[in-house]
Amino acid sequence: MTTMSLARIAQVLQRDFRSTANQLRQEGKVVSDKSQSCVDAAYTLDRLATTVKDVDPNLLLAYHELVAENPDRVRHAELLRQVAFTGKIKTASEYLSAYISDRTGGVPRRH
Repeated sequence: MTTMSLARIAQVLQRDFRSTANQLRQEGKVVSDKSQSCVDAAYTLDRLATTVKDVDPNLLLAYHELVAENPDRVRHAELLRQVAFTGKIKTASEYLSAYISDRTGGVPRRH
């Protein structure tokens, strides 16, 4: 059952991308030998934030339902950082698919 509007789910996701990007920028300032990798990782998350508007509503709902049923903010934060540093995921849709797969053991959710 959805407890938030699609627009609100998208806003929260976008905020998560941007917040983690800002944390990485700050980390890069503190740990000078990781500076460039943190900047690159932050850029990746900034790019993902700009693609939230293109996410299929059903994918947003599947993500939200999973988060609402069994919230795991720690894993979400870990996966955001992992995605940021690898740079392999190019869109918010790809991130959500990876998150859902990670949380369900690779089993796609049906809607």
